[in-house]
Amino acid sequence: MLNLGMTEIFCFAVIALLVLGPDKLPEAARFVAKWYGKIKKFINNIQNEIDRELRLSEFREEMQKEIDKITELERRMQQQLDALKNTQTPSEVEEVKVETKGPTTYTLFSQQAIIPFSLEYQKQLPFKLESNVPTQQFDTELKIAV
Repeated sequence: MLNLGMTEIFCFAVIALLVLGPDKLPEAARFVAKWYGKIKKFINNIQNEIDRELRLSEFREEMQKEIDKITELERRMQQQLDALKNTQTPSEVEEVKVETKGPTTYTLFSQQAIIPFSLEYQKQLPFKLESNVPTQQFDTELKIAV
């Protein structure tokens, strides 16, 4: 840290012994060691704070990149939905309304799921939904476990 060799340290020890004397030298050594420890702890705390702030700023940058990606995906999806709305003819809209009266089922990853879709969202799907599932009543009440 200070690039002191053994000869420099020995010279400082001899000068301290001559100036302070043998009775005050141990007390001065404790005082110097105590302050050296405090300064070292202070420097370590500052380094830890700087490292934490750097990690936090990197995390913020990563979060901003992810938010930008999500925003771009949302924009693309909205464009696709708008294009799908524009390409649908009124007769197709009527077919979708007639076909999707109740809960609908479709296969996702080789598993069937029953989902109560509103007609507004069913019109926007790029595929036709099957409605061969018996009508079920869905519980729309929100239940919160305490």
